[in-house]
Amino acid sequence: EPETRDAWWAEIRQEIKSHAKALGCHAVVGYSESTSICEEVCILSASGTAAVLNPRFLQEGTVEGSLDQRIEENLPVGCGFCHIPYDELNMPFPAHLTYCYNCRKQKVPDVLFTTIDLPTDAVVVGKGCLIQARLCRLKKKAQAEANATAISNLLPFMEYEVHTQLMNKLKLKGMNALFGLRIQITVGENMLMGLASATGVYLAALPTPGGIQIAGKTPNDGSYEQHISHMQKKINDTIAKNKELYEINPPIDDTDAMEDVHSLLTDVPPPSGFYSCNTEIMPGINNWTSEIQMFTSVRVVRLSSLNLTNQALNKNFNGLCENLLKSLYFKLRSMTPCCLCHVNFTVSLPEDELIQVTVTAVAITFDKNQALQTTKAHVEKSLQRDNEELLQFPLELCSDSLPSHAFPATKAVTVEKASPMGDGNFRNRSAPPCASSTVGVVKMTPLSFIPGAKITKYLGIINMFFIRETTSLREEGGVSGFLHAFIAEVFAMVRAHVAALGGNAVVSYIMKQCVFMENPSKNQAQCLINVSGDAVVFVRESDLEVMSTQQPAVNCQPSCTGEVTT
Repeated sequence: EPETRDAWWAEIRQEIKSHAKALGCHAVVGYSESTSICEEVCILSASGTAAVLNPRFLQEGTVEGSLDQRIEENLPVGCGFCHIPYDELNMPFPAHLTYCYNCRKQKVPDVLFTTIDLPTDAVVVGKGCLIQARLCRLKKKAQAEANATAISNLLPFMEYEVHTQLMNKLKLKGMNALFGLRIQITVGENMLMGLASATGVYLAALPTPGGIQIAGKTPNDGSYEQHISHMQKKINDTIAKNKELYEINPPIDDTDAMEDVHSLLTDVPPPSGFYSCNTEIMPGINNWTSEIQMFTSVRVVRLSSLNLTNQALNKNFNGLCENLLKSLYFKLRSMTPCCLCHVNFTVSLPEDELIQVTVTAVAITFDKNQALQTTKAHVEKSLQRDNEELLQFPLELCSDSLPSHAFPATKAVTVEKASPMGDGNFRNRSAPPCASSTVGVVKMTPLSFIPGAKITKYLGIINMFFIRETTSLREEGGVSGFLHAFIAEVFAMVRAHVAALGGNAVVSYIMKQCVFMENPSKNQAQCLINVSGDAVVFVRESDLEVMSTQQPAVNCQPSCTGEVTT
């Protein structure tokens, strides 16, 4: 019943508020809610970052009580958000506090986990990186209340293990803060899966992270002690390599930590020239170019039910995610140096013993030597390459007349080049004489902006559902061929929809759902995809500069149209 679901969510939201209040905060930012449903069981999750907002930027009456005494008026730039909001003498949980390494005035924790993007004024040492914690746990098949009880008993231990993985992997990277943290718990018939993704950084305001020290359970065993010593050396070498890779200079101290170190050492660093993060912008990189490429990848793996253990399940899940990242690096190797931004992993269990991992991200190139500088020639070259390589179907372009050769069962379609400077669109069936007529590809990105460009108009949100099924799965290239073709068609239809609205880009793109089911014995498969985003009109910053210097004599270009035959 809707009333029952509303009561559940109200209870969860109230618990979130009580946690924030216990931390001495009056707001929760970066808040999100998610669900995972399997048969009659539903897991409701909510997460956010407790914060104290400056009342000067809030409307009157939105903050209870007086907070002026807790807001420092002259905070040094880059460290105010790191200061603890609670009373040091009445801490809500045990924590190791030190004076801020930036201002030396307020206390800060030794580590910071947040669900928000990195603040623009944060002082960061080196570059960031994508950090993931992956966990699988088997459970017995049960029904109704018994199933819900078994899942409830597993969840606290899974949350603790995911948190421990994140903490130790953060130390292994030589970093002390996580941003953009997103934790997903997925329930299936016989297993639970947890996937946490975040962007690790080294904040200059926080203390240097401790190392990881392991100890043997059988100190009298010489061979075991030798194995422990070897593993400790591998950990220390990995930390040193990560510090060099991500350009983190401060020294690292030692501390105690107990964990299965094998899982920590399985994460392979990205190849040279690649960086990755799940936030919109990679911390430590500011010299972005205007070249972006969004992509979506789906992997479906069927597990063998024979001798399936938690350890084997974790190994398969880790291998699936690592191989997915490796394939992305390989396919995008021509864009180096580049960064995979807004990396969004989603895991689901559509059927028994079937694991599906979906990842959406955008690859952005950056210049190692200089900041973002885009010339007119560079933009025209980029647009020309987009026209030739990124169109879903080949197009024959013409300015003044139709092509001399005919195609059977084809239609002539008029496609406009959107004018970012005008309020309306001119829809002419024939194009005026204009030699510079081009058809631009609709850009798609999960980011809320486009590097090197200015959004001049928002045309509204798009929310589209697509369903595709086949009875000839093997003939279409199997699961991979079927999904690849379907996702490519989704991209094409989204682009066409945005172009019909008069836009030339989709920002804040997200694939909300990708539900795949197959019946191999009958050679059948079905898939449902739900995507959304914001349709916009953008113009390159370099084009704006050119337009501002040009005379009104070239009024032909903005309303120029071209005849397109498909």
